[in-house]
Amino acid sequence: MTTQTPTYDPARASRTGRVMGGGILATIGAVVALGAGAILAFGGSDGTFSSGHRDVSTKTAALVSEPARINGTQDVTDVLGHPRVRISADTVRTDRNLFVGIGPKAQVERYLAGAPIDTVRDFSVEPWNLDKSARQGTAKPKPPATQSFWVAKSAGSTAAIDWKVRDGNWRVVVMNADGSRGVATMSEFAVKIPHLATIALIALIAGLVSLIGGIALIAMPSRRRDQRPSDRLYSQYSEPQSTVAPTA
Repeated sequence: MTTQTPTYDPARASRTGRVMGGGILATIGAVVALGAGAILAFGGSDGTFSSGHRDVSTKTAALVSEPARINGTQDVTDVLGHPRVRISADTVRTDRNLFVGIGPKAQVERYLAGAPIDTVRDFSVEPWNLDKSARQGTAKPKPPATQSFWVAKSAGSTAAIDWKVRDGNWRVVVMNADGSRGVATMSEFAVKIPHLATIALIALIAGLVSLIGGIALIAMPSRRRDQRPSDRLYSQYSEPQSTVAPTA
């Protein structure tokens, strides 16, 4: 009993390599294109991600964000441009003006010490929901606009700030302008990353090119060969040799 030794088929090996390489290239291209497309869909052509105008209210004296520690903004700026935070709040109560401010964590906490507040731990856009935790208190804060520690602030029936992000440990505060309880607003929160849309567009194009290239590799037909090299070698030695009779 003899065992047939498998022969190496260059055409089949080449085809397998193209399918594997094309599959990897197409997968990477699809992932990149989908990610870039999502960024453009949500961030638009100017790289702005917005919550839209939403009900942002509390029965306490202030809505306060969780502390946001920001480091390395220069590294981000070099690539994406300088990020900006935009907050706009419209009052729902015609007898109350609003205040919106961003301040250092430690000074915001000293200012609001003893006052009842809601801390916003998280939020979702669709459906809109603010995940808040309440802290009880009896103190009434002084009118927030009188404080000097804010790095960005605005007050009025519409309070709006446009802040260039910088390193630090910050908290965002939404209050009534007189520091009273019962804050009722329709507010919008947005983050703008200037160069993100351009980078996403380049990534989208590169992803689509990779996807198309990968599919083309998979679909490329193999070059057909009439006879494998091993077959030709075998036939060379198996052909009968002609003999010539010696002459006298």
